Amino acid sequence: MSRELPPQQAFQTHCLAQMGVVSWLSIEKNESVTDSVSGTVFMPVQPWPIDMDAPSNSSFADSYRDQPSAGFRSAEPVPAPMPKLSPEEKEPLVHNLREQLNAGPEIIVEDLQPIEELAVDIVVEPDPTLNTQITRLNIHAYALSNKLLILSDVPQVFSQAEDIERLALKMGQALLKQPIDEWQGSAFSWPGQLRNPYFLNRTDWLFGALESYVGRLVKDFPDTPWLVLAGAQITQLVEDLPPESLLKQYPTAHIVSLSELYRIPELRKDAWQAMQSSFFR
Repeated sequence: MSRELPPQQAFQTHCLAQMGVVSWLSIEKNESVTDSVSGTVFMPVQPWPIDMDAPSNSSFADSYRDQPSAGFRSAEPVPAPMPKLSPEEKEPLVHNLREQLNAGPEIIVEDLQPIEELAVDIVVEPDPTLNTQITRLNIHAYALSNKLLILSDVPQVFSQAEDIERLALKMGQALLKQPIDEWQGSAFSWPGQLRNPYFLNRTDWLFGALESYVGRLVKDFPDTPWLVLAGAQITQLVEDLPPESLLKQYPTAHIVSLSELYRIPELRKDAWQAMQSSFFR
């Protein structure tokens, strides 16, 4: 006995036949396993519809690239398109600026006149009260035990620097009556490496440079330093300083330069007496 299957069961029978099942088993009350069944399966020739209006030169890859990406970037907001402005709107002409400003009643336009600036040479004249005949200076300084400061003239070129240094240490030890455990030595030269001849006439700059140099040497002294001026040039320069200069407030002894004391030992006795009378009156 054969019977017609509904479309759903007919499609199932077709699928089973593709998998190798050649008979449909359906056991019901009034049917046997030998009953034959049949049905019609309607299958289209092309299951995927094709848009016949699409251009023939487009490919599947092109259509895939046109689709929006499904990644993280697909969630980003699409930037709003920038409005297109005409060249006149982008760069308004300068001669139309006054008309644009006058168009608004709340804007007040003032007629600004050009400002003329004159270049003026500022000349700072040296203080006439600060004057000295010393235009070049070469000294060595020795700060001993944060109490004694020796400023000595030295030749511009000489080879007895170590000998003069030992002489200054012996002099300081005898004067302070204690071993010299802490000391420093340095040199000062004016104008030094400055090649501008203009500096030779600025004695006020020389005074300022010397005071700054001495101030750095005695900044760690706990008390007022004892000052020894050794040499004619440094002695004359300190005498020419203004009365309010700090160098004139220190107890000071005047002796010949250390280079002369080294070359002429007979002068050391007079130098010792001068220092004794200045610091131990």
